[in-house]
Amino acid sequence: DMTGAKTRLLWVIEHSDEAGLQHVARLKLAAMLLDEKQYDEALKQLATAHPAAYDGLFADLKGDVLSAMGKIDDARMAYKQALEKADAQTAQRNLIQLKLDGLGNAK
Repeated sequence: DMTGAKTRLLWVIEHSDEAGLQHVARLKLAAMLLDEKQYDEALKQLATAHPAAYDGLFADLKGDVLSAMGKIDDARMAYKQALEKADAQTAQRNLIQLKLDGLGNAK
């Protein structure tokens, strides 16, 4: 049940002593909000401070949210930022590139 899952993720974000776990929970929550088309709330979760190690993951998901909102230029910028942060040898980088290519050329 989505409501229960969101409640548990919020608890982790607000109460966990492990910062890494909080950031992963925030990413999962933002992804759930995207699925529910709660775009502004998803962006709010992604706008929170996080360590640089998470920049690529946050930017990638931000691109997904912005793309779903129809904000293609903003999504393109987020995906480019995610590409800059992604390790060149990861499957994640290839997926981000596919998303970026799927947006088409900038006007």
